Amino acid sequence: MKVAILTGGGDCPGMNAFIRSVTRSAINLKKEVEVWGVLDGWAGMIAGSYRQLDVLDTAGISRLGGTILGTLRAPEIKEQEEMRERVVNNFLEAGFDAFISCGGSGSLRAAHDLNRRLRARGEERQILFTSASIDNDVANTYGTSIGFYSAIERSMEMMEWIRDTASAHRRVYVVGSMGRNSAYLPVYAGLTTGAEYVIRPDEQVDYDRIVDMIEARDRDTRIIVSEGYPRTLDEITAILSTSLEKLHSAHEIRTVDMGYFQRGGMASVTDVLRANWIGHCMVQAAFAGEKSSFFGAFHIGATPNKVTFEEAIRPEATHEDIPRAIMEMMITLR
Repeated sequence: MKVAILTGGGDCPGMNAFIRSVTRSAINLKKEVEVWGVLDGWAGMIAGSYRQLDVLDTAGISRLGGTILGTLRAPEIKEQEEMRERVVNNFLEAGFDAFISCGGSGSLRAAHDLNRRLRARGEERQILFTSASIDNDVANTYGTSIGFYSAIERSMEMMEWIRDTASAHRRVYVVGSMGRNSAYLPVYAGLTTGAEYVIRPDEQVDYDRIVDMIEARDRDTRIIVSEGYPRTLDEITAILSTSLEKLHSAHEIRTVDMGYFQRGGMASVTDVLRANWIGHCMVQAAFAGEKSSFFGAFHIGATPNKVTFEEAIRPEATHEDIPRAIMEMMITLR
């Protein structure tokens, strides 16, 4: 039996733990199995680029950032029918029996397309997928994405550094956060670090209220801005500065973008544990001959939520804004 592993879309902490879990679970459960890593994500499937993995290849990688297999974006899979057919042909030519992958929404759709085309040819294989995205924006109804909690930890570190400077200089910091159109990363980063305000992607912002909050504070204010919010950090700064100048306020405003720092660094304990668990469960499902599906889990030990690809890609499977109960809690903690 040949098992392929692919880390797709973009790198995030926890992917290496996933690779390690799939590789070691497969080899230790079935000695005769071969495990192959697809190099550079879906670009590797287009090029037919793989390398065989053994236990020693995965030694000491659990907390390493990035992915030892590499991951390149491959928009041609979405755009070109020929490339989608090439992926299927390469898959069959390589003789893979099971395909276990993680990644973002684009990778989910690519896995769904691969499964659909294999079935259309009468080729039944196990195509298994789980989410890996710092944005937590992939079928989050069924589980939390690998990499999400690691990104929160990076955000916590940076927000504490910002607090030190903001407090010393009585400054306001407008801080950009990744997250695309999902509010999860900026909101959870704000919650864990005690940020004074988080602007969500679709929020109708009351800037006068924010100005009042700034004036009421003695030394520092940190405002996190979601990546999906339509105004830039400079535009928000200009709005706030104009209002503060009218009040003859002594507060200065600075901007900083946490950006790509949020996706780097070592994986958090939570992400390592969940990546290990979900990878192990996916290998067991592949060996049991279960149907192709999306796997989701919120924590280690939880029975994985297994749903069809058709269900996982439905818009209703992913909620971009934060549940009301959590938002109400945040408001009371301001």
